[in-house]
Amino acid sequence: MLLVYHVLIWTSSDSQIQLALSFILYGMFLLWQPLWEKEVRITSRPVAIFIALFFLAITYYATTESLVFFGLLLNGLFGSRLLTQSGVRAYDLMALIIVTLEMAVGLIPESFDQINLPNQFSGYMQTVILIPILLLFFTPNPSQTKSPRSQIDLMHGLLTSTLIFIVLLGGIVINLLYQVNYLDGLLLTVFIVSTLTIGISWFWNPGVGFSGIGVLLNRYTMTIGGPFETWISTLTALIEERYLTPREFLKAACEHLVDNKWLSGIEWNIEANKMFAGERSNFEYEHQLNPSIRATLYYKSIPGSALEQHTALLVRMAYQFYLAKLNQEKVRAQEHFATIHHTGARLTHDIKNILQSIKTSLAILNSDSESGVPQDLLQSNLTQISSRLETTLEKLKTPDFDSKFMLSGCHEWMDQLEPQYQANTLIVFSRDIEVNRPIPVDLFDSVIDNLINNALKKINVKRIDVRLHSSRNIILLSVCDDGKAISESIESELFTKPLSSGSGMGVGLYQSSIMAQAFNFELELSQNEEGKVCFNLFQHLED
Repeated sequence: MLLVYHVLIWTSSDSQIQLALSFILYGMFLLWQPLWEKEVRITSRPVAIFIALFFLAITYYATTESLVFFGLLLNGLFGSRLLTQSGVRAYDLMALIIVTLEMAVGLIPESFDQINLPNQFSGYMQTVILIPILLLFFTPNPSQTKSPRSQIDLMHGLLTSTLIFIVLLGGIVINLLYQVNYLDGLLLTVFIVSTLTIGISWFWNPGVGFSGIGVLLNRYTMTIGGPFETWISTLTALIEERYLTPREFLKAACEHLVDNKWLSGIEWNIEANKMFAGERSNFEYEHQLNPSIRATLYYKSIPGSALEQHTALLVRMAYQFYLAKLNQEKVRAQEHFATIHHTGARLTHDIKNILQSIKTSLAILNSDSESGVPQDLLQSNLTQISSRLETTLEKLKTPDFDSKFMLSGCHEWMDQLEPQYQANTLIVFSRDIEVNRPIPVDLFDSVIDNLINNALKKINVKRIDVRLHSSRNIILLSVCDDGKAISESIESELFTKPLSSGSGMGVGLYQSSIMAQAFNFELELSQNEEGKVCFNLFQHLED
C-alpha cells in the first residue's frame, strides 16, 4: 500500500493513471485497514457506494489534496497503534515517518507554486524514501502474531494526525508569510511542536513531587453516578436482601437494568427456565454466558459495538452476583446441616455418658450384693443419671435464649465425681484446692466423662490420674494416662473438627472444646508422649 502511495506521488501526472492507481490504493487500504475484522460484511450498500463515489470524485478532480488527507488518515492509524502494538511498533513508526516525508517533500511542494525545493533534492528524497518502504516487506505476518493488530486508540490517532498537520501547516505558513525557506520553516515547526509536546508531557506527569496535570484533570473527568456505578450499587443493594431467592434477585436486577435509556428488554434462559423483563424490540443481541445459560438483550435502536460490549459486561456482572447468591444459599444450607450434625453429635455424646453412668450404677449394685456398699452411693448415682437425662431432653426442645447453667464448688463437685468411679481401680483422684471457687457443672461433667472414657478405651492403660487444682490465679482440671501417644495427624486437628480415630477421640472432644470456649475455659493437649498423655481444662482468672 505504501509502495502504491509512493508511486502515485512521484510518477506521471496523467489523471487516468492516477485514478487507476487510486483504485488499487483504496483496495489495498480496505484489505489492510485495522478498524474492522476482515470477515465483516458491509450491510448498507447504498451508503458504501455513495462514499466510494465521493472519494473517487475527489481523487479525480483533486488528486494531490486527496493524497494529503489519505496520508493524514494513515498517520492517524499508525500513531494509534504505537502504544498498544509492541511487537510491530518499530515498523509502525517507520511507516509513520515514511508517510510524513511523502507529504512534506512530495505533496506539499506540488500544491503550492511558491514553495521551491533545492535542485535534485526531490530526486534524492524519492530514492531515500523508497528504501525503507522496501524494508517493510520484512514485517511479521499479522496472522502469525499472538495478539491481534486491530487495536486502535482513537485519541492517540487523532493526536498524531493533528500534530503532523500542524507541522506541515507551520512549514507552509512560515514560507508564505515570512519568505523563509520551506525546509527551514518545516524544521523550525518540528522543533517548536516537539518542544511543546515534551513540555506538556512533563507537566502531565512530572514524577518529582508535583502531582501533574493528569491527576488534576482526573478530578473533573472521572464521574460518579454513571450507568456502571449505578449498576454496581444496585447489585450490591439487592444481594444484601437475605430473603430474596437467586431467581428473585436476578428478576429484580433485570427490572433495574431495563431502566437504562438504550435498553428495551432482557430475557434469560437459565437451564430451560425463562425469565423476562421489559419489552421486546427488533434490535436484539444474544449473549452466551455458558452452554446452559443465555441472555437475550433487546435494544431500542441499533447499538454500536461499544454499547453491546458495555451491556454484556453489565449482564455478566449480574450473572456473577446471581452465582454468589446461589453459593450463599448453599453455604446457609451447609451451616444448617452442620448445626443439626453438631447438635445430634452433642446429644449422642450426652446419651453415651448417661449409658456409662448406668453401667457404673450396675457395677455398684453388683458390688453392693457382695461387699455391702451403702445404698446412698447408688441413690446418688441414679439421681445424677436422672438429672443428666432431664438436661438432654431439654436440649431437644425449642432452644431458650435465656438459658441457665448450674454452678458448684470445687470440693462439692469432686465429692460427687469420685464415688462414680470408685469401682474402677485404674483411676486415681487428687485435689489441690486453695480457693473453693464455683465451676460450671455441665462443662466439667462433660469434659471429665469424655476424657476418662477415652483413656479407658486405650490398650495397656494401667493408671489414670485426675487432678483438680484451684487457686487465686487459675482453675485447672487435668486428666493423664500412661497409654499410647496420640498420632500427629490426629493431634493437629483434635479440637478443630470431629475426627474418627478409632480410639474414641473425636466428636466428644470437639464438642467439649466448643463448650469450654462458651464458658471462657480452654481445653488443650498439654503433653503427648508414650506413657504420658495429659489433657488440661483451665481458666486463668487474672486474664
